Amino acid sequence: MVCFEIFGMRLALDFTAPALFALLSMYLPRAALLQTVSACLLHECAHLLLIAICGERPALLRISAAGLRLEAFGTALMPLHRFAAILLAGPAANLLAAAIFFRCGMRDAAAANLSLCCFNLLPFRSTDGGTLLFAWLEKLLLTRAPELPRRIMRGCGIATAALILGILLPDHRNISLCGMTIFMLIAEFADN
Repeated sequence: MVCFEIFGMRLALDFTAPALFALLSMYLPRAALLQTVSACLLHECAHLLLIAICGERPALLRISAAGLRLEAFGTALMPLHRFAAILLAGPAANLLAAAIFFRCGMRDAAAANLSLCCFNLLPFRSTDGGTLLFAWLEKLLLTRAPELPRRIMRGCGIATAALILGILLPDHRNISLCGMTIFMLIAEFADN
């Protein structure tokens, strides 16, 4: 992993990111690759904009095969409603872009944005939806049952992965989503 600092924010580039980009550029049509990268950039820019609006500072942008992940300073001390707004800004921007692209007849660009929106709302701790769910569970249960939020998240991850894989694997549809789901499930159990 290569790390450097830009404008007070740490940028971490995992070696898996260029490898995945190279692989995708060999198999995806150029338009699909551009739409996917554009959807990811829009997503992270929406997070960055809300971080700035909330008066927070970005701490880290990590780029890996799992995608881009933007983190802000002091999220543990941040009020849950502010943290939720920052987390949901990315999926909301993708949903809005999907609606606009769909309305303009650009169905592939709409699909790329809608897919990214939906995927980021899945209940894995490395997605926006899962991060928010985990933060809410910790706020609700941490003092009474410290291990319960982690157990609930793992259960949600297993149930989600089973549902996705059960629907997609038998017909060999969307192998990339299946692979990403397995990666997220492994990450859920590897994260201590």
